[in-house]
Amino acid sequence: MDRRSFMMLAGGALLAPKPAFAAAAVDKPVTLTIIRTASDSDVKLMNSVMERFKKKFPSVEVKPQFITSNPWGEYINQLMNLVGSGQTPDIITMPTEGVSTLGSRKLLRNLDDFLNFDPGAKELLADVEANLLTGLSYQGAVNLFPTEWNTVAVYYNTKMFEAAGLDKPSADWDWATFLETAKKLTKTDASGRTTQYGYVVSGKNFSLMPWFLTNGTDRLTPDGTRSNVKDPRFKETLVFLRSLIAEHKVSPTFARNNAGESALISENAAMITTTHSSVPAMISGKADFIDVQVFPKNRTNVSIFGAGGVGVSTASKEPELAWELVKELTGKEFEDELAKNMRATPARRSSATSSPYSDFPPNAKIFYEAAATAKPLIAPPNFAQVEDIMMRHVDAYLTGNVEIDPMIDQLDEELSRAMSRVRW
Repeated sequence: MDRRSFMMLAGGALLAPKPAFAAAAVDKPVTLTIIRTASDSDVKLMNSVMERFKKKFPSVEVKPQFITSNPWGEYINQLMNLVGSGQTPDIITMPTEGVSTLGSRKLLRNLDDFLNFDPGAKELLADVEANLLTGLSYQGAVNLFPTEWNTVAVYYNTKMFEAAGLDKPSADWDWATFLETAKKLTKTDASGRTTQYGYVVSGKNFSLMPWFLTNGTDRLTPDGTRSNVKDPRFKETLVFLRSLIAEHKVSPTFARNNAGESALISENAAMITTTHSSVPAMISGKADFIDVQVFPKNRTNVSIFGAGGVGVSTASKEPELAWELVKELTGKEFEDELAKNMRATPARRSSATSSPYSDFPPNAKIFYEAAATAKPLIAPPNFAQVEDIMMRHVDAYLTGNVEIDPMIDQLDEELSRAMSRVRW
């Protein structure tokens, strides 16, 4: 959804002449089911939501099902298992990574019908950056409304920068500057053992993606339908990342699913690239010496984003009530509570740009500033498979177990075969 379409929707939210759904009315016991992630913060947030919702709808029981998953591909697979067994929940919580999976199978209702009749929709739409909906839309339809989102930034140790005589990184820095900075921040002892790394190459799929995007490439074509790993810029990106580990030795050995948070907090590394989800650990670790800056560019200056949202399933027998719960999950109270626990950037601008969210790191303003122009993660219906294929081959190369050209050939072959079987 582009900004013009979004604003037309926002402006017309109160003007729809024929609402597709009537406002929820409850005169009997009703149960609503919802699928959520099983993090401690999410359980706490959901408990607060259910408490508020119970006051508004006393006869409605909300039953959450929490799924433990890492990475998102596993979460999507577990949801699809529920769908396959006839247990599709009324409300589905899903990130950008799963939008195509749900959309291609018509598992979600189009939220435009709700947004166009609900008097509260205008306020909701006005407080959310329009671009965030693009990461949760399928073929132009809004099927999920964002509750939170993440982008990737460079987190760095300000004390180490100062000790090395380095200025804080600027917003217009590039790969070359990043490499020179990492070199100056890397320390070794008399025996040659590295005691402080300048950077940790992230082992997480999402946190790796900006390296490709800032070089004008990606693992899939822009429409997400074909392999793009034969693009010379894709190879160039991987060679650069491998050089940080093997040639320049500014990064430790690549470790899949490890973004280096503990190394940064314990002051064993000066820089990492990760999402806002790492901030709670930094706060609990009293790492007040950490700040953030936007990703360095090579060919282009661009951010990535992935959003998390909630939607009403087409299987729900209580769509109006399900929408009421969606509103609670996107409301100001929820967003302010989300801002306090710091696990992601709230979708609501008012919550993301005020205290306590904006208090740490000091340059936290860069997060919501990225919302208007960041690109959503390309996530086809077989995202879980694409993620597994991509990270398996990247892991083999970045750990030095295969050469670049044979790896890319095999990666391209597997991706091409997988994409040819996608159900769109």
